[in-house]
Amino acid sequence: MKINQYSLFCSLFLIFALLAGCEGSTPPTTPPTTSLKTISGTASAGAPIVGTVTIKDSSTPAKDKFVTISADGKYTIDVSDLTPPFMMRADGQVGGRSYSLYSAATVADVGCTVNVTPLTDLIVANIAGQIAATVFNNGNFSGMTTEALNSAESALQARLQPILSAVGLADSIDLLRATFNADHTGLDAALDLLRVTVDPNTLQATIQNVINNQQIVDNLASQADTTVIDATGVTAGLTDFEQIKAKFDAFSALFATSLPASDNAALLALFDQQNFMQDGETLAAFLSKITTNEENIGIKFAVTLASLTPPDAPTSAEVSFVCSGPGGVTCNERWKINKVDGVWLLAGNQQIAQAMVSSYARKGGQNGGQIDTGLRMEIIDRGGLGIDYAVVKGNGMPTSTGGANGTSAGVLLVNFTSDNSFGLAQSGAAYTGTTTASITMGHDQFSLLDAAIGEIQDNSIYTVELWEDNGTPSNLADDTLLASYSSRIGKRPYLNSELSAASFPTITTTAAEISAFATAGGNLTVRWTLPAGLASREVSFFRNGACSQMGPCASNDDIDANVMATATSTLLTIGAPTFTVQGSGINLFASDVFGRELEVDFHGN
Repeated sequence: MKINQYSLFCSLFLIFALLAGCEGSTPPTTPPTTSLKTISGTASAGAPIVGTVTIKDSSTPAKDKFVTISADGKYTIDVSDLTPPFMMRADGQVGGRSYSLYSAATVADVGCTVNVTPLTDLIVANIAGQIAATVFNNGNFSGMTTEALNSAESALQARLQPILSAVGLADSIDLLRATFNADHTGLDAALDLLRVTVDPNTLQATIQNVINNQQIVDNLASQADTTVIDATGVTAGLTDFEQIKAKFDAFSALFATSLPASDNAALLALFDQQNFMQDGETLAAFLSKITTNEENIGIKFAVTLASLTPPDAPTSAEVSFVCSGPGGVTCNERWKINKVDGVWLLAGNQQIAQAMVSSYARKGGQNGGQIDTGLRMEIIDRGGLGIDYAVVKGNGMPTSTGGANGTSAGVLLVNFTSDNSFGLAQSGAAYTGTTTASITMGHDQFSLLDAAIGEIQDNSIYTVELWEDNGTPSNLADDTLLASYSSRIGKRPYLNSELSAASFPTITTTAAEISAFATAGGNLTVRWTLPAGLASREVSFFRNGACSQMGPCASNDDIDANVMATATSTLLTIGAPTFTVQGSGINLFASDVFGRELEVDFHGN
């Protein structure tokens, strides 16, 4: 029988502390010491979750509070005014995926460690016989007793022990309460190797070993299956992953305090120089860009393993990673890693163009009136390959036929600007038999109604097709499909019914200030308020001359400034314009814990 030493220690600690507060048989007249009023732990899914932890108690009505997860995955919540048992929910993103993971704690856990991971989520779900989210939302946590938590933890730990042993963990490990760091060692190394998915319809969870792709099924409604996960190849796979992570660590070290030169030998040695490609750019173009951007100073990477191919003797790998710097998260990427002459080298995403779909919401129109929500489709032919149009397909998109060779219509975007970026066809119309839009819109945002958004699941995958029309836009039969890529959105777009003006930052710089800055140049302090739960990301200023309906403006200037996550102001500087200014404005970008973008447009004139 496994003795839960973590729970035992916390229970004894609680008893001793309460006894210390008593005199004989007289009940304590003061509350427990401050050290007993918090619950702390690590929120991780193979890398620290970028987001928040919310705790909900058992009082009526229930109380809840949330804290931001630190960069190392740690959280601490004061529970002095809450009633046990508790449930915790970690919301956020890891490696381009959105997560809402759950955990639970009793009075015996106060003052101790309780983690929030995919494994603690399963522990709660196995106790309840349903997905953990349902328990949290219903608010009845009476089943989350110390005995139930210990029993469910022991059962899950036994099924995973081959993986746990491979990373050096004994069978006494407590998946719920063990203190660990999100540093790819110990329990965190096990989380690197295990991919957990839960089907809310069948109430079945799948636990996959990402090294050898073997998996076991956890039926939440039954504890009969005790199949143990296969750990074949894990030790060798861990060695490969450690070598891959070392490349990212070396990258960070080169940018720790300054920008290296683009031809720095140590920097070049990290890359597969012959085969590297990132959104259509060569290695030289990529390095030229990142080594001249001061926002990359101090960059860090949280890397998660997606696959090793082939599993028994891998020569290629895919990893997802989050970049972060002093200002917060700066990128979510998925890259190929190639093993060349026994050495793992970074190869970029291997795409011939940027092709990314993401959730967005915008408060726009003249001086911030209209609110819309949907999908942003960022298609840019960075390599100048002559890509003529793109078609995006997936949940919420038009499904009627009419595309090339009778394929699903999807949404058409056309390459119409001087920088090879793509804009939606007229009114975001479906692809209906031509590759030339009669009117192209100057943006890449596809607004959706709530019925369409309701079809979109979290972590949905969209297909982006890149086409060349062979100079005959009206003849689809001779078009050439150049590439097709998958793009994952971490969290479904906001429903229109979920949004109001209060959901967005508010720019407090005046229209008159923006107009004066546009026409004369100089300095402008952009100021805004930031709603709780949002992080500031970027401020963009634009000014332009006369614009046509069919394409870009004849003359334009813009400034982009990344800002700290907590920033509410920034200083912009620009020279006097060389053209007659016809329009100007500020675009402010923020994001929520799932990485969904919220944009505010504010026009000067």
